[in-house]
Amino acid sequence: MSGLIYCREPEVKEPYFARETGLSLYSAEELSYYIVNYVLLLPEDFISERLYRFLGRELGLAELEGKLRHFMKQDADMYQGLFLLVKELRYYSDEELMQFRDKLDGIRSAGPLELLRQRGDFFLDVRQYGNAVHTYDQILRESPRDESFAAEVWHNRGVACVQLMQYEEAMDCFVRAWRVLSLDSIAREIFVLYWMEPEHLTLPEDVRASVPGETQYRIKEELTAFTKNAAYMGKAEEIAQAFSKDVIRRREAVSSLIREWKQEYREMAG
Repeated sequence: MSGLIYCREPEVKEPYFARETGLSLYSAEELSYYIVNYVLLLPEDFISERLYRFLGRELGLAELEGKLRHFMKQDADMYQGLFLLVKELRYYSDEELMQFRDKLDGIRSAGPLELLRQRGDFFLDVRQYGNAVHTYDQILRESPRDESFAAEVWHNRGVACVQLMQYEEAMDCFVRAWRVLSLDSIAREIFVLYWMEPEHLTLPEDVRASVPGETQYRIKEELTAFTKNAAYMGKAEEIAQAFSKDVIRRREAVSSLIREWKQEYREMAG
């Protein structure tokens, strides 16, 4: 349920502004796509007079507006209303609608902390790492009783911190998670993180003792090979291409790259 949106409708005069993401929606297709893909971020009052007006006045869907109004007056919850709306907008196939219904059922049955975890994981998936950390912190402040649940939150928080280059925080998160879950995959992540910054990070002895020396050596070798290859990929490749231009165009290209990277970081940091 992702990808490009093909919009049949002409652009509206007053788009629907989604406050929770800062996005403006200009068509029925965009509205449908937004609901399905951003449902975890929708506020409880998403189905409101403002949405009704957008459907009726801007999209010319007065009949659907009336149908949704009537449906919501029958004590339907927001998620039932969202499913009706997406179904009536006819952007998704029957199979995709069933997947959306299952997703809504999962959200509806989730407890408050599980719902927050799903929201944090969503931020993680869309690379809004600062928002992910903030959401995980909301959960951890509640001191969840389920140790495994809390450990999984610590682990995902660590993943977000790595992306934000907050390596010491990431190490603390991974170690907390490993000491509860004892997963080899997390121990490996700890070793990878340690070998990325061996001068600034400390490898806990209990983690070190849990991983055979041969495995530790292999992890270090793999990371070294990856680091060497990375010199010819990603940002290094971009900057190399920028410097291959003539002197006048080079300055403009490098400045443009720096602006892009700054914007990327702002978006990740939330």
